[in-house]
Amino acid sequence: MAEHQLTCRNSMILPSTEDNIVIDTTMTLLEFEEAIRSLFQIKKRDNFVIFIKINKKWHKIKQDLENYPINKNSKIEIRRHTSTKKIRELRKTITVLDHLDIPPGTITVDDIDPEKTRLRLVESARDFLEQVIQDPYNASFQIPSRSTGNIGYDEKTEMVLLGRQMIDRQFRSLASVKSVSQMALAMRLIHDLLHREITSTKRDLFYMDVNKFESQNTSDSLIEDVGAMLKVTRQSLNVSASSKGSIIGNISYREKGDLIDCRKVGTGKSIAPKIGDIEDLESDAEFVLVIEKDAVFNRLAEDQFYDQIPSILITAKGQPDMATRMFLKRINDELKIPILAMMDADIYGVEIMRVYTIGSKSLSFETSHMAVPNIKWIGLLPSDLKEDSPFKIPRSALIKMTSSDVNRTKSILQEEYIARKPTWKKELEILLELNYKAEIQALNAKDPQYITNHYLPAKLEAGDWI
Repeated sequence: MAEHQLTCRNSMILPSTEDNIVIDTTMTLLEFEEAIRSLFQIKKRDNFVIFIKINKKWHKIKQDLENYPINKNSKIEIRRHTSTKKIRELRKTITVLDHLDIPPGTITVDDIDPEKTRLRLVESARDFLEQVIQDPYNASFQIPSRSTGNIGYDEKTEMVLLGRQMIDRQFRSLASVKSVSQMALAMRLIHDLLHREITSTKRDLFYMDVNKFESQNTSDSLIEDVGAMLKVTRQSLNVSASSKGSIIGNISYREKGDLIDCRKVGTGKSIAPKIGDIEDLESDAEFVLVIEKDAVFNRLAEDQFYDQIPSILITAKGQPDMATRMFLKRINDELKIPILAMMDADIYGVEIMRVYTIGSKSLSFETSHMAVPNIKWIGLLPSDLKEDSPFKIPRSALIKMTSSDVNRTKSILQEEYIARKPTWKKELEILLELNYKAEIQALNAKDPQYITNHYLPAKLEAGDWI
């Protein structure tokens, strides 16, 4: 028998309290629970989960103590047990369509392998050359217009989609010759990537000929033009943007054949920029939590929230990159589990959710490969900022809205997709009424682990999402 006196923290209450507890490694789990109940005078009806820190890592206690290498430096923490009944009910309502019924008059793109993309590119180049030979004055690349007037919200799919208006990139003037030559250069560089079966970043492609592209904005726009013209995804072009997303929690997959277990990746695994390298997704998570802020993601990761309530945590550290959006779409389509969003209670948080849910105007031709319309908004809700909210966020943690905030909120309220989400609309109206906004971290003004131990458990048990 090994006996230890350990520090035990009760995180079920505010403020949390600590006391010392004497344990021995022969204790059964039931005896351990009873000792903790006695220490903190916890009633029988109040359930909790026990975590023990061993060698800097927290472990959720599920067995008798003899199964854990407890030592004198170990620490104990108890957290509120959270029912996932509401999440399981939500899961039953999830519908993932095998085929999207894209309306006529819109552009759709294919996610295809490099060789098929290369053949499309060659065919497009040959077609252009034939035009040059036959009628050089009218020779052009036909590219879908990505202007605002050719982008619209479709109610049926709940996505931002690109229409079929086209623009001609022609030889008719010195300016247009320059544009066509830059287009041809982008096509040549992409063809080389596809032929060699290698991937490059947008930044790398720009540096392949900085003098002709002149700016990365030009080369970035040309990459999108090539994808829209060939009707393929960016991934199909073998060109990626730098990925900034991270993931941790109850999910595993293979990346280029290597097994990745996201419960064993420290503070998070970077999401690969090429989502096609990811295969065999497996998870026993109850839900996915998409988090706007890196700091909040890190807090929940360090607290091992995914062990407290089986879950997957994802962040793109603000505006989401393509890889994070595509990976979230894969999780949605293949695992079919609820996805909840944790954003700032301001118009910028709503705009980030809009990109995740209905897509972005800049990449509207790829929306069907990235948008997840069934995401639920769990927090931080503007209604959580009200004085009668059960969370009682301190007034000192709120931020006065600027005139720009107000104008952007009023503008978003006029958009069609908000009209389709009356609960979102109501929250935005509350935001205007309060004239205050807040970052997610405002919750931690009450306690550094308030989100982990109180806010999210309460939200999940109540099914308080919209």
